[in-house]
Amino acid sequence: MAEEAGYIEELPNGSPADWKFHEGIALTKDFPMGGEVSFSTNYPDNRNLYDFQPNIMRNLLVSGRARKLIESLSVTNAEWLPVVVKDHKGTIVGPDYAFLNLLGTEDAIDMERSEYEMDSLEKDQIGNIDELALSTSTIRPDAKMFRCTKERRLILIREDVLAAFEQAGLTGFKVYEAEGWNGLEL
Repeated sequence: MAEEAGYIEELPNGSPADWKFHEGIALTKDFPMGGEVSFSTNYPDNRNLYDFQPNIMRNLLVSGRARKLIESLSVTNAEWLPVVVKDHKGTIVGPDYAFLNLLGTEDAIDMERSEYEMDSLEKDQIGNIDELALSTSTIRPDAKMFRCTKERRLILIREDVLAAFEQAGLTGFKVYEAEGWNGLEL
């Protein structure tokens, strides 16, 4: 858990719309060069930096250390959108961060065995998951970190990726066992 983390509440000025960050589409050409994000003034005492920095947008905002590890794992669908992280006073505290935008999707959810409700607005997306069941046979063998086709906000990682994160001592991320997950995030 990322306790007392400097919480990020906004994307850099000039960024694509927030919803585009959850579509699995390339954003590099629309992302501002030299982007900056800042700790929220709503949480003035929260100043800690983590390898996975919490943010209201629920995007993967990762440190340079996490990026190097992910790149070393040959995650081929990773798009990096570099930013600097500033504290409450505008001082750069994280010079080498980036939003990790995972491109594409995997048909990973077993729609027959899962318990869910479809989204009322995005008719092709799951809105609520009560119990997740995976269809591992439909996931490409080289897919290591990916979005799910029917729930693009849901990102799954393989167990070997999790083991690498833990071995490297990466901080600030939360994971849940995918099979049987009830959709709740704690």
